Amino acid sequence: MLIGSPKILLLAFLGLVLCLPPPLRGEEQPVSPPTIAPEKQGEMQEIRLTEIQGGEKKWVLTAANADYLKDKDRIYLKNVWVEVFGKEFDKATDDIIITGDSGFIGVKSRDLILEGNVHAKTADYEFTSDYVHYEPKTRTLSAPGPVKVQGPRLYMEGKGMTVDLRQNKLDVAQHTVTKLQISGKLWDF
Repeated sequence: MLIGSPKILLLAFLGLVLCLPPPLRGEEQPVSPPTIAPEKQGEMQEIRLTEIQGGEKKWVLTAANADYLKDKDRIYLKNVWVEVFGKEFDKATDDIIITGDSGFIGVKSRDLILEGNVHAKTADYEFTSDYVHYEPKTRTLSAPGPVKVQGPRLYMEGKGMTVDLRQNKLDVAQHTVTKLQISGKLWDF
């Protein structure tokens, strides 16, 4: 006994194929965009921010990666490079370049925290630490932990450094090693 004519079989087969989900029919599914973790509101590759106050550039920040954390109103940064400058510096060679493995910047406050292999350099001096906080309202850099400062005639190790960018003043609260070169002779303090 025949089940039906070829036309009925063909229609039944097509109906069965059309009822199958798209992957089984050989059709491509539309690709959904990658999901972002709930605490993140956006992920960025290669971000660049510039802080301008009163028409003057205060700093430029570049990071390889950034994640906006809406619940904390902060941006998490990776592989960070910051150039801090302003008219209080006498010349462009007094700009400070600061790098770090990671950090955070406040979206509204614009305060900046850098962590991991933090290195800062001017034309004459450089310092290293594991943690640095930049406060834009007071234009200060602070490193509460261990620091090393080195210049043409100075080498210093200590803890608790503050740099006042308005006054061009550096202070280390607890000196553990201080060496000065005066008249070609190295002095330990």
